[in-house]
Amino acid sequence: CRVVVAGDAHWTTELVAVEPADAFRIHMSVEQAIIRRGDTMVLKLRIFNLSLESRNLMLLMAKEGSKSSTPKSAALKEQAVNAAVVSEADGYTFGVWGISGEDDGTVRLNRDYELLAVDAALVLGDIQGQHASNAELRFVPLRLGRLKVPNFKLYDKIAGRWYTCSHNLSIIAVDNLS
Repeated sequence: CRVVVAGDAHWTTELVAVEPADAFRIHMSVEQAIIRRGDTMVLKLRIFNLSLESRNLMLLMAKEGSKSSTPKSAALKEQAVNAAVVSEADGYTFGVWGISGEDDGTVRLNRDYELLAVDAALVLGDIQGQHASNAELRFVPLRLGRLKVPNFKLYDKIAGRWYTCSHNLSIIAVDNLS
């Protein structure tokens, strides 16, 4: 017995943005239905380049600003602990925060208190104008309850410009025992 199936396909194309803009549209979604404290969660990103020009992008986690209410001595120590250890590879510079031999565990860092960012930086590469790229960021929830996903920044290596992505995305982490 032989079965033949036929169908019609129609392809249409349109611009990602109504008018080209020097901006990005970012869709975010969480892969897991249940997020457990201490387990890795994946945040999926789809980054749309709304301009007509090609962009060479890097994504970096944004550090939250330190509180002005801390004493000066604690602020100096916090700044030392929060300084990035920088290395360079293939023309890209990466920083890792929180590495310090002077940290005795008494300073609360001004990041990673809710969600530990496993991926602090991603090289997205070239994204043509009116096209999109997919990326994944991994986090580890450090406490239970509602946790805000940190903001991040995009750096366009071609134009030498920073773009800040501010959002209100939160997740709810549950205990591993449930």
